[in-house]
Amino acid sequence: MSQDSPSKLKRQFSTHWQTSTADNNLTLHGFRRFKTTHLLNLRFLETEIAEVDHDIYQAGLKLGIPPTPDDRLGLRFCRKDEEVPEFDKKINQELILKLRGLLQQYDEALIAFNKIMSMDTFSLLDNEEQCSQRHDLTIHEMYETRLLRVDRGPRDRKDPFQRWIHRLLRFFRYRRLKNKAENDCKNSHESGLESYCGSESNHKSACEHPRPQNANHRWSCQSTDLIANITSRLVIALTTAMFLIIPLVLLSGELNRKTQLAVIAAWVILFACVVTVMLRASNLEMMVVTAAYAAILSVFVSNTPGVGS
Repeated sequence: MSQDSPSKLKRQFSTHWQTSTADNNLTLHGFRRFKTTHLLNLRFLETEIAEVDHDIYQAGLKLGIPPTPDDRLGLRFCRKDEEVPEFDKKINQELILKLRGLLQQYDEALIAFNKIMSMDTFSLLDNEEQCSQRHDLTIHEMYETRLLRVDRGPRDRKDPFQRWIHRLLRFFRYRRLKNKAENDCKNSHESGLESYCGSESNHKSACEHPRPQNANHRWSCQSTDLIANITSRLVIALTTAMFLIIPLVLLSGELNRKTQLAVIAAWVILFACVVTVMLRASNLEMMVVTAAYAAILSVFVSNTPGVGS
């Protein structure tokens, strides 16, 4: 193993050097998130703390101190173990030090995971360089693997519409690359190119692990987050313009006051529903935007004479 370590380290350094000096931001600043591994670590810490917490509660209940009048913790309903060790055997300095260490690790891991999950992500399948280097993952695993953009700060929020466009773009790229890899593997297998697909037993494995056939063949790189951001902004801009132009055109006709009020009410309700569904706006923001929209239409109606009543 000591003889393999230098060669393994050399290969890793060569790979890491290429990704650390790349001109592409996705390759340069893309790091794996390890979401499942982080969650497993949190669950293990949670289980260990829960065991210590159980011992502390049982020791406290054994003291026989009556609960407070409000009993916010519900101590009178806690289940007491039949055999509880003596206080000195459970509550000691060793347990306190263990609890401090576990709580510190647990709190730091929770805060770190919360920050990680708020960072911008993209699919490994969008990363040209790193995707071609990961021969241990299938194309579907690459599609499901998320990389973090460490060059960007954590996002406060991301509207559902932009997230939906981002997910749709990733899926289209996945289908296109998957179909291309299957067609290339099928054509090479039918042509008898054993160096690419190998034997019949390795045919499926080769199709599930696509990679460039030569140094000049590379997958294209797609910044789906940027495309989704631009697309969602354009759609929102066009939608906003539509909500302003269409009701103004309808109200410009010779309508009576009741019809004008009905048109305004209908468009204000529709506008509020669209803002709530398409954008992750807070309740206060939704009220302010809807009130401003209603005020714009009301000003236009106040300057437009109605036809009778």
